[in-house]
Amino acid sequence: MNRTLLRSAIEGLVSRCGYHFQVNDEACYPTTVCRYPAAFMSQPKFVRMEGRNHGRITYNITLRFARQGAKLAPQERNSALEEMEQQMIELFVELSRGEKIAVVENLTIAPIAEAIDAHGALAMVAQADVTTIF
Repeated sequence: MNRTLLRSAIEGLVSRCGYHFQVNDEACYPTTVCRYPAAFMSQPKFVRMEGRNHGRITYNITLRFARQGAKLAPQERNSALEEMEQQMIELFVELSRGEKIAVVENLTIAPIAEAIDAHGALAMVAQADVTTIF
């Protein structure tokens, strides 16, 4: 239930940012782009659980954003990466306010250096530990 709640909350927040959302394997995400901007989330990884009937479950979340970038000048690429980073920060801050979310910790955000497709897409990856309440 917590996994489903978490996935649904992230999907709603990503959609509000205007990204097409998908959950899939890390190895598959570049080949499954239907349209840009796109957001890919790996299945949440169970990290730990505290309590039995009531308590907390912590998941590690990996989320990637991608958008067109082939025809952008270097300054425009930097601006687009900055915008994606800001959107990710805002997304995780908003997630931390969500129902049954206790805390978002250890957030890291970085541009993806390697090309994810043959079209020069820009990509950014975020990882965080998200603790849910049950």
